[in-house]
Amino acid sequence: MNLDRWPHWVSDDGAITLINADCLALLSDMEACTVDALITDPPYCSGGYMEAQKNTKAQGLRGATVSAEDFKWFTSDNMGTSGLVWMLREMMVQCHRILKPNRSAFVFTDWRMIPNVAPALESGGMRYRNMIVWDKGNAGLGVGFKPAHEIIMEFCNGSTEYQCKDGQNVLRSARLYGPAKVHGAQKPVEVIAELIRVSTPIGGTVLDAFGGSGTTAVAASGLGRRAMVCERDPGYFEIAKTRIQKELDQRNGTGPLIKATLWEAAT
Repeated sequence: MNLDRWPHWVSDDGAITLINADCLALLSDMEACTVDALITDPPYCSGGYMEAQKNTKAQGLRGATVSAEDFKWFTSDNMGTSGLVWMLREMMVQCHRILKPNRSAFVFTDWRMIPNVAPALESGGMRYRNMIVWDKGNAGLGVGFKPAHEIIMEFCNGSTEYQCKDGQNVLRSARLYGPAKVHGAQKPVEVIAELIRVSTPIGGTVLDAFGGSGTTAVAASGLGRRAMVCERDPGYFEIAKTRIQKELDQRNGTGPLIKATLWEAAT
């Protein structure tokens, strides 16, 4: 793969590669059987009560208005379900080729989108193996049975070779608030770390096609894994680069960034 095609950053030890690119373009350029796990958190595009509500806000507006800050790609669920389904299937077709045999792909979503995206992802060539729940502990906004969880779908390309026997399909970790949250959809490092710990061998490579603020890279480095992270937005690419470098500087060769997995912390 020729990284010079895109803006990119590589950590001093070469273990983390951050690329400012569209994930479909990047994945199609990667060599087959080179990645040990996909862990990614694509936009959910699930905010409207009905499909029509996802993109009516921009209908009838001038191009100059629609391209303004409020109408960035994916902002406020601007992409409809059909577009999301097509994109995620294309991503999974490439990931099926890129992943080594007997490996897993983990894709975050919420309960509303599972009927749409799970079949699309499975049609990319991998088997829908498990539904993992991220239990946030406290409920969010709303009425009635307010949401307190998100979903992580696991797909596999064979008989997954797990690295430990104590994994569970409920991961309990509080959601992020305040200064610790630099991306609207940022996940706790501990949640990503648990997926990596169970599914990826030490020294293995984790791929994140929707890198956001770089959480996957932070978790992978803290567990002695390598990471290749793709982020399309130039602003978040810079945020992720700064965050990852700061985490590595704080580590300063004294030990892993992650002191305990979720399972170890609970026992």
